[in-house]
Amino acid sequence: MTDSPSPAPETPAPEGVTPAAPGKIQKESIWEVYYPFNADTDKDAVPVASFPMIIYFWPTLLAFLGCGILQSFGTEGVQSVTLGWWATAALTFNLMVIVTDLDQKKFAIVVLLVLLACAGLYVGNMKGWAVLGSTANWIGSLQVSYSTAAYLVVGSSLLFFFLLGMLQPRLNYWRLEPNEFVHYVQPWGRDQSIPRLGSTVSREVPDILELILTFGGGTLVIKREGQVVARIEHVPFLGKRMNSIERLLGVTRVQHT
Repeated sequence: MTDSPSPAPETPAPEGVTPAAPGKIQKESIWEVYYPFNADTDKDAVPVASFPMIIYFWPTLLAFLGCGILQSFGTEGVQSVTLGWWATAALTFNLMVIVTDLDQKKFAIVVLLVLLACAGLYVGNMKGWAVLGSTANWIGSLQVSYSTAAYLVVGSSLLFFFLLGMLQPRLNYWRLEPNEFVHYVQPWGRDQSIPRLGSTVSREVPDILELILTFGGGTLVIKREGQVVARIEHVPFLGKRMNSIERLLGVTRVQHT
């Protein structure tokens, strides 16, 4: 009678290496370049992509389309000054986001200056101060308005370029894997590969307004031996994505076959 061979003992994983439990690692989806689903679970890879700056114009896009729709339900031929101010304020805000880079200190200073300016205009108007009162009256007398067609044309143009810009991350993205960081450009495939060994991944927030408009976004910086080898800019939800990235890079997985 022949004894059946006993299974070979498993080789223990080296210190600091966590064996991957079969079936516990979730397959990532390429659509996670838009939103990090299940950020608190272990994944094979984390896809991230740099978004075009049109992503910051969603307030202006919504303002112009919304004002156009609201004005179209009003009295025919009447252009609302209130809606005009809202649309102009959204556009001005977006232009400020593109032109300026406000870190935490600069952002606090700008907010304080805006509040002081508004308070000065209000008090100057109430007290009848010559310069401030005249400025406040002049601003209040402005009849800022747009036609319904102008709202819809500008809003539709922004929507077109917004949707066009949203295609870019699906075709040009990075895939952060446990052993390497791979850059893909579709339909050609792999474009660049950076070994994980000796590389670090960090998050930068160059502008508070961009952080707000991208819901905790920022720039993902990949360094190798102290040198910046890749900068993935304008990444939305980057704060949430860092959970997945830290879980992915925090351990080295060994899969038994």
